[in-house]
Amino acid sequence: MINFSKRDERIGEIIEQIVDKQIRRNEPPEAAQTYQRLIEDSFTDAEARRLIYMTVQVELFRLMQFGEAFNQDRYVDNLRGLPDLPDADMLF
Repeated sequence: MINFSKRDERIGEIIEQIVDKQIRRNEPPEAAQTYQRLIEDSFTDAEARRLIYMTVQVELFRLMQFGEAFNQDRYVDNLRGLPDLPDADMLF
């Protein structure tokens, strides 16, 4: 039997690592720019990162649900749209 809570925790950790690396390495630059913009707009570090995590979740969801490849344009558009949530119906 699969323990979904452990799986979900692991997915969350991986998303955190992805976002942390993107911000730290400025790759793609839009991730770090979005983080900085959210901080300047009075979001806390945790809030800003959580919003960016959601943009990664959209891409992971589309990969898992539909077998779609990572869509850089959609990802960047979703980053630019924050703090409005990206495709909220696709977040898991």
